[in-house]
Order: sequence, then C-alpha cells, then structure tokens
Amino acid sequence: MGYVFFLETKKEESSLSLVREDVLIAAKKWRESRDMGKQLFSAIDELLLQYGLQAGDIGDFVVRSSLPSVYTGVRIAETVKKVYTFGVMHPSSSTTLK
Repeated sequence: MGYVFFLETKKEESSLSLVREDVLIAAKKWRESRDMGKQLFSAIDELLLQYGLQAGDIGDFVVRSSLPSVYTGVRIAETVKKVYTFGVMHPSSSTTLK
C-alpha cells in the first residue's frame, strides 16, 4: 500500500497528515486564517520534500471536515483533492483540448 494524504479541516485549525499502512508518518498543522490554498499547497510540498517522495507516490487523498460543506475552506480542500487526484495520481486520464 502507498502513502496517503489525510486532510482534516476544522474551524480553528487544519492539518495534513502523511500516512502509510495506517501509520502516521508526519503531519503539518496550521491555524485557519483565510489562506487554506496557500497553507495546503505548502504542507503538501514540505511533506513530499521532507520524505523524499514524488507526487505520484501518494496513492490516496482523503478529506475530512466537521464543518459544513458551504465553508470556503472545505470547498478549497475538496478542490485541491480533486485536482491532485486528477492531475497527479491519474496523469493518464488527463485530456487534450483540440
């Protein structure tokens, strides 16, 4: 089994964990301050670099939140997950515009 990014969003604090075979490898936490995208991309980059991983080494990206889905931070988290899944985890599924 590969690595998994596990993102948890809360009202006051969010975290991105790197997990492998149900074992926590590392986590990055940040206080929410209307910059979810910046913080999340920074955490992804830091975890990949710190453990010498490539983006394709991540086999799954899980988002969990106790907040309603109408919160902007939750929407940003879900969007990053979808983009990461589509663009990095399944590069062969990308389409070419003609």
